Amino acid sequence: MLEALPDLLTRIEPHALILALALPPVIRVVGHWMPEEVFMVAMGVLAARAGSLSEAVLLLSAVTLSHFLTDQALFGIGRWLGPRLSRFPKIEERLGRVISRLEDSPSALLFFIPARVLPLGRGAWLAGCGVLRIEWIRFIAVDLVALLVHLLFWSGLGWWLSSDLARLEYSGDIARSVAFWLAMTLLLVLISISLRRSLQRHRKTSASHKGS
Repeated sequence: MLEALPDLLTRIEPHALILALALPPVIRVVGHWMPEEVFMVAMGVLAARAGSLSEAVLLLSAVTLSHFLTDQALFGIGRWLGPRLSRFPKIEERLGRVISRLEDSPSALLFFIPARVLPLGRGAWLAGCGVLRIEWIRFIAVDLVALLVHLLFWSGLGWWLSSDLARLEYSGDIARSVAFWLAMTLLLVLISISLRRSLQRHRKTSASHKGS
């Protein structure tokens, strides 16, 4: 995946700021053409090469803002789609797993964070949250956390690679390994939170039965 980075850098560097704003919604539609992870690594490399810290911050802020607005747009499409979902059986089938998780437990929204950072069905989670009409403020808060982790992980990798692009093949292996263990860590944390809440509910139910 990262082996394509040098060619991508050549294409986007002359217009980095404009493309930082314009490409995230395009990638959401045609991610097979330019994977989001590679794009964010490229943004990290270009930020590291910027002439000043303010230029680097501006570039990374622009790409994060564009991702945020794109996420909110897809969430809004999901809200519109909710009452009409039965008209689109293919979309309903694709969103089914996400919707089921969100319906089973409110804390399942935290699974959106690893799904947003890693290629784990980002679009389905974004639209699924809208379909179920998750409180918008709550969704924004979780999305901002996910985008911050996304930026630190992928663009941070790009910043690290910027001084020696010859490390790309080796770094690609590192990125895949780190992504796997990051996902496993987040999964374990979320499972522990879910188990703790289930235990608390069980204790409350037992206490209410004893009181009656």
